[in-house]
Amino acid sequence: MMNVPAIAKKTFDQFKDNPEFNTLVRFVLEHLRKMTNPFQRVDFIHRAIDDLNEEVFAHPLIKEMSPCKEGCSACCHTQVSVTDDEAALLARRISEGVEIDLERLKLQVTAGDDDSAFYKMNFEERKCIFLGEDGGCRVYNDRPSVCRTNAVIGDASQCDTTNGIQRTQLIKTPKADMVIYASFYNAKSSGALPHMVAKALGLR
Repeated sequence: MMNVPAIAKKTFDQFKDNPEFNTLVRFVLEHLRKMTNPFQRVDFIHRAIDDLNEEVFAHPLIKEMSPCKEGCSACCHTQVSVTDDEAALLARRISEGVEIDLERLKLQVTAGDDDSAFYKMNFEERKCIFLGEDGGCRVYNDRPSVCRTNAVIGDASQCDTTNGIQRTQLIKTPKADMVIYASFYNAKSSGALPHMVAKALGLR
């Protein structure tokens, strides 16, 4: 069973009968199925998402009013889903020297794919293992698909999950969401980042 991110699943259910969006999903799947290298697949997906979001995030109001830029970490205490390809890429970055808190990873793994268990952890325990002390993402260029679409207009406090309540994405990125759906549909496995990365590292 696919662990598709909730927003991507909602977007797919809304637009699956739309010819333009249906064609986009088929295009992505056709290309993914021609690729045998996981890093090639994930690069294709991340580039597609960034390209589709370029117009969305280039809107003058969004550029002016969205706090969601490199260095903002308000949403980095949420449970993020990744594909096995994304987990393999993140594991490779760790093997190349990106430092993570292994104890926090092991703690987060105990929640599995259960978001209610994840949000029972305190705010610091839920901190993404790739978030640096300076509030920057240590793997920003290789960050997961979900992280590339989560954005709000207004103040970063809208993404705050200190109280264990997750907010909803406000900026709509429907085409990128359909690409994400296709990537999860094509994946051999997917799930919450901690246990997928731990598995890719051989810790599970």
